[in-house]
Amino acid sequence: MKINLIPLFILLTVGFLMAGNSLADEVRLTNGDKLTGQVVRMEEEKLVLKTAYAGEIAIAWKEVSSVMADDPVKVVLNDETALEGNTAPIDAGKMKLDTGKLESPASFSLADVKAINPKPVKPVKIATRVNASMVNQRGNTIKDNYYFDGEFVARTKKNRYTLGGELANERTEGETTTENWLAYGNYSHFLDEKWYLYANTLMEHDKFKDLNLRSTLGVGGGYQIFETPLLNLSVSAGLAMVDENFDVAEDNDYPAGSWSVNYDQYFFEEFLQLFHVQTGYVSLENASDWFLKTRTGLRFPIYKGLTATLQYNYDWDNQPSEDAKTEEDTKFLFLLGYQFKN
Repeated sequence: MKINLIPLFILLTVGFLMAGNSLADEVRLTNGDKLTGQVVRMEEEKLVLKTAYAGEIAIAWKEVSSVMADDPVKVVLNDETALEGNTAPIDAGKMKLDTGKLESPASFSLADVKAINPKPVKPVKIATRVNASMVNQRGNTIKDNYYFDGEFVARTKKNRYTLGGELANERTEGETTTENWLAYGNYSHFLDEKWYLYANTLMEHDKFKDLNLRSTLGVGGGYQIFETPLLNLSVSAGLAMVDENFDVAEDNDYPAGSWSVNYDQYFFEEFLQLFHVQTGYVSLENASDWFLKTRTGLRFPIYKGLTATLQYNYDWDNQPSEDAKTEEDTKFLFLLGYQFKN
């Protein structure tokens, strides 16, 4: 007896297609639309859904009314509670998860969800960069200019460690016209995701400001407004002790209030990065005795960590040494460098 396998093959094919369609994850929006695909993750208020018709699409989390996934998902709530299991039907605006470990499925509001299937978090995130600018001119004019800067940042869940510095030297016709350097360090301890306490230090030397060494030691608090791969913004304020040693003028030391702003942001799909760093100190004994430093610029990633930077340095000392020529120092720089992030 011959068996016709063609109808059986058709039935199996249709069955597989129906099963594949039924296994699609489903996302319902607040406007009533229904999207199907594969839930990849939800982080930073964006749900990523992989579709067969448009690839990965990002959906604002506030526009989502329900999520149903065929495979188990990992959910992290705002209070850092982590759950893993299968989704179950529930009212709009909520989510139910059957973990298989609790007596009954866990249910919670979508507003309480911080992340779904989050990317693994590295125990220590490291970011470092170095930049350099050099000019060696010979002929009718003899000039040698050097500028270097660098920074190292290590970030854990609760702590951030920062070390950095700058070095500049310029000579024209064998005569030194610029000779300065600075080094800084900062330790921040996060009380939660946003608020942190810090301790920092700054050391600075500038021959043509009559500044043999200025050193500061400070403590205070700060607020991390944004901290993402594309956008970082923090502000801080505190108290510090400032000690200034001059070559000619009388040495000085005083308690001070301090502040800082740190900002960087990528634009145009990481084509360029805008950054601005400002640090300032004002004497608590004489409000007219203050100084600040800003570093502002555009950084362009070139290839595999290589970068080009257009940078403007601005330093102001409201009461410099009498041997200093002016209160301000400005410098426009074109720098080539390298940056690494793990």
